[in-house]
Amino acid sequence: MREPTFFSRGVYVNPSEKGRKAARFFTLLAALVVRDVTSRYRRSSLGMWWAFLQPLILMLLFNMLRGFVNIPSDGVPYILFSYSALVPWTFFTNSVASCGPSIITNAEVIKKIAMPREVFPLAAVVATLFDFAMSSILLAGLMIWFEVPIGWALFWLFPLIILMACTAFAVGILLAGLGTFRKDFIFATPFLTQAWLFVTPVIYPLSSVPEAWRNIYMLNPMVGVIEGFRTVVLKAVAPPWEPMMFALGMTSVMLAISWPVFRKLSAYFADVL
Repeated sequence: MREPTFFSRGVYVNPSEKGRKAARFFTLLAALVVRDVTSRYRRSSLGMWWAFLQPLILMLLFNMLRGFVNIPSDGVPYILFSYSALVPWTFFTNSVASCGPSIITNAEVIKKIAMPREVFPLAAVVATLFDFAMSSILLAGLMIWFEVPIGWALFWLFPLIILMACTAFAVGILLAGLGTFRKDFIFATPFLTQAWLFVTPVIYPLSSVPEAWRNIYMLNPMVGVIEGFRTVVLKAVAPPWEPMMFALGMTSVMLAISWPVFRKLSAYFADVL
């Protein structure tokens, strides 16, 4: 009896061949992630301590700023308030920054081997989860120090991490595609993320945003991610549904736009590189 087949892009594909392709994709993804993580801190005196230092230094700067400007923190110690937002925010900015040049830095591989180009920005995002895990250790220490209650709500961190990674991937894959043709997009990434910081409730709480502007403000998908992390970690309750729905919807829209654009551009990567 003839083995059943699946229709894909106008060609009948054997399901066992599909499985082999998926296995090769994830094997390559794992190899790229390991390579990125191990090479990131090579020939660095501080090594993985840099994963702690970046959000820690920003937290100290924000606390110094609070000495001059009255910034509310919803009744939470500001050190904990700011750091709980900086952990996911630092992941987002580092992921986007790593995605931008991911195609250019793997030019030799792309020109020699046929493979899904998405694997390179995806590996950049997954590899940055290592830094996220390291910086979360300090956050856990701060929670113990300030005697923050811990409950079942922490299980919400898993869908929040997936949403956070998808948001970073949606932005990063677009920058990776466009940056391959024009490096201006890669050079502009730090300015983009710096500006993005001020329209995200990292330094200040969402409650300080005027009610009239809040729905427009929540079109920024990182608002739902940051508020979700803060609520789950500091208040031990489920994340607020409205910012989460906005974040989920906007991330889906961004992926629906950026991924097809990347796929279309990827057909010309080998020629450009």
